[in-house]
Amino acid sequence: MDFDKLILGIDIGTSSVKISLLDSSTSKSIYAKSVPTKAKTSSSHQKGDEQDVFNILKAMQECLKSPGKIMEKVKAIGICGQMHGIVFWDEQFVQTFWDNEFTNETKKLVSNLYTWQDARTDLKFLTKLPKPRSHLKAYSGYGCNTIFWLKENQPEILSNFKHCGTIQDLIVSILCNQGKPVMSTHNAASWGYFDVIECSWNTDILIQANFPVHLLPLVVQPGKIFGTLYETIYHIPKGAVVGVALGDLQCSVIATLTSMTDAVINISTSAQVAFVTKIIEKQCDGVEYFPYYDNHFLAVAASLNGGNVLDCFVRSVLSWVSALGLTITEDELWNRLLHLPDEEHSTPLIVNPLIFGERHDPTTFGSLINVTNNNFTLSELFSGFCKGLINNLLKMMPREMLLKAGIQRIIGSGSVITRNHIIKKEIENCFNLPLSLQMPEDSAFGVALALLKNNPHLFS
Repeated sequence: MDFDKLILGIDIGTSSVKISLLDSSTSKSIYAKSVPTKAKTSSSHQKGDEQDVFNILKAMQECLKSPGKIMEKVKAIGICGQMHGIVFWDEQFVQTFWDNEFTNETKKLVSNLYTWQDARTDLKFLTKLPKPRSHLKAYSGYGCNTIFWLKENQPEILSNFKHCGTIQDLIVSILCNQGKPVMSTHNAASWGYFDVIECSWNTDILIQANFPVHLLPLVVQPGKIFGTLYETIYHIPKGAVVGVALGDLQCSVIATLTSMTDAVINISTSAQVAFVTKIIEKQCDGVEYFPYYDNHFLAVAASLNGGNVLDCFVRSVLSWVSALGLTITEDELWNRLLHLPDEEHSTPLIVNPLIFGERHDPTTFGSLINVTNNNFTLSELFSGFCKGLINNLLKMMPREMLLKAGIQRIIGSGSVITRNHIIKKEIENCFNLPLSLQMPEDSAFGVALALLKNNPHLFS
């Protein structure tokens, strides 16, 4: 089959890089690939969560090499990625990738990525910071708060670099060979201290707090074009249009939703319930309104507890088995857990699975309630963790809120839902709305689709 104009979507996720090739004439994906980044690295702080930028770039390169000559048809590139996090760099770092064929690992020209999971800005530290002028709060792991912490504790990081952005902002800068970043409202809002309505940073508040405002990028609306590809790489032609980097959550939603009456529940590393709206309602503690597209907002209950909780549970079981001198592979354990029979009796065991806390309630963690001699079993515990994740989402975004917004259906996305019959059933029971598992496209597809929808003239 011959394709005339393709759009390349790249998603820089927490644990992997994904790409999707979108046929602009049909809005269908013709190719997809995912490569794990294996980027987690030691942190300078015990509560920190940092990733090696070079490992992320290597995973992206492996993805880009894979499709081969069909990449010659790429006319535009859209990039999204993990929100809230921050990385620092110099313009020279961007240039080295073109001078050295993307092989130069000059560590002093770029920092680690401080991810959204970085918890060094704990509650005690956050209480010292000024209140943002925005309907959005600023939590641990948010870029501006990380800068506040570095200014106080590791000021050399800030003095060593001239620019900063999310990891996806850095990659856009690299592809266009422009050291100075431009950021979309998606990513600016995820950093805190950004007024979405005015489309501006809280500069006056930050200056008064001695914040290095010169580091903050220029912000534009999502869908805008950042620049063009500096040179031909991996068959992608020089001059291909590159869009400003977007948030992975917004791109996941645009790839999934078919109607304003749909809500999305996505469970991957973390978990979210989201729907699109034109207005900002009085917020529940766990719901925030992030910028979407076309002056709409994304009402989001974003939990820090999702697939990472089940991964932690599985690792714990593996360590218990190993301590007893027994062996079972991780894949085999997962297979057995996912095929445990449904319990017909109702158990009093309640698992509160908030082992990673929550941004809106950072002092509350996980617990087990009503443990008896009959229900402290592997089957009951795993089922309890699964059900607890969904009940936590329901608590953050109640069913009544969805009904008030006119939501008539839930679309479930992410392998945690599609593979896990307990979680699927619990969503149906808790939210009491039709659940559709359509195997929707991911954020890599979504960012390509967003570029097409916002710039149709490029592909006509």
